[in-house]
Amino acid sequence: MASSTLQIAVYITGHGYGHYTRTTNLLSLLSHTGKYTFHIRTSSPLQTPHLTYALHPSVIQTNAYQLDGEQSLHCLQTFDPSLAQTEETKFLKQHGIQAIFSDASSLPCVLAHSLKIPSILITNFTFDSIFQALLDNAPDSMDKTAPQLKINEMSREYALAHTVIRLPGYIPFLFKGPRIIDAPIHFRKAVRSRNETFADLGLQCLEGKKVLLHCFGGHGLDAPSQMPKLPDDWACVSQTIDCPPSFYKISHDVYMPDLIGACDAVLGKLGWGTCSEVIGNGYKPFIYVPRGAFIEEIGLLTWMESAHARIVRLEVEQYESTDWQGAIKEAEKMKAQNSELNADWEKNEAELVHLVEDTLESALN
Repeated sequence: MASSTLQIAVYITGHGYGHYTRTTNLLSLLSHTGKYTFHIRTSSPLQTPHLTYALHPSVIQTNAYQLDGEQSLHCLQTFDPSLAQTEETKFLKQHGIQAIFSDASSLPCVLAHSLKIPSILITNFTFDSIFQALLDNAPDSMDKTAPQLKINEMSREYALAHTVIRLPGYIPFLFKGPRIIDAPIHFRKAVRSRNETFADLGLQCLEGKKVLLHCFGGHGLDAPSQMPKLPDDWACVSQTIDCPPSFYKISHDVYMPDLIGACDAVLGKLGWGTCSEVIGNGYKPFIYVPRGAFIEEIGLLTWMESAHARIVRLEVEQYESTDWQGAIKEAEKMKAQNSELNADWEKNEAELVHLVEDTLESALN
């Protein structure tokens, strides 16, 4: 008997945690309609089970805020999609997949095109732009011919998509062809109060203090060589530093929206997941360490400056020298100066669901 729900394969890049959390949050919103069955395909360790092969060339990071351009371009040139293409074509046929979502690999667009089903990109950037920026900044002594051909091929693959549902914080796309529809913000919500969050972590001692959340998403980060300097009335919950009574280490699998909602400011990198959750869970002041080589940051910063307006830049040198006091005080001042914006998040979510439903209907007809 044929399934009454639309069978959708959802491809999520394994790069970082933000793509996974934002896509699964969107799927959660869409699942309430009862119209769809989603098949998640990703190499992200957040998914069990996950794919053992990559869907796209890797972007290599030396740490949470620095890219290795040379190694990333090497991965671009040596990436072989044949295994993924063979296995995923088999999967799509076996499960009667009728449409594909991608955040934000190009291979799913190729798969959809070969099977004559629509693909929809749901993202604020695509990887051809990332690799193009790395290539543009590579030394002039490098032979750029081969990687440029790979980037051009990737752009042609993205152009096979039916539609791009463009998320806030976007940068320009290198390809033309798909219809582009702008989507409103969506985000994971805090589900516990400040007191409940700290109590669950055994950190009742933080009640009454101003608390900084120090987190860099899913990318590993070494603890600094010396203890960072905090203003006198502040404490910090951190993914890497454990030195009570000023710093308390948390595990990487905590539910981050609860912590964002509980804390008074956030220190990390500009990533879509953190940006959206900082906005949606109380417009918390955000101290960011720049990622100069990652062109996505341009779009995210523009978005945060307009939609959030409580953003403070902490240069890499200051961050690594652990001189954080000035940035924290500036963030505190910004919070006092800028009133919290009012937003109807439920209306936003309803609009997003209708937008995706309408896009799917258009793509299938």
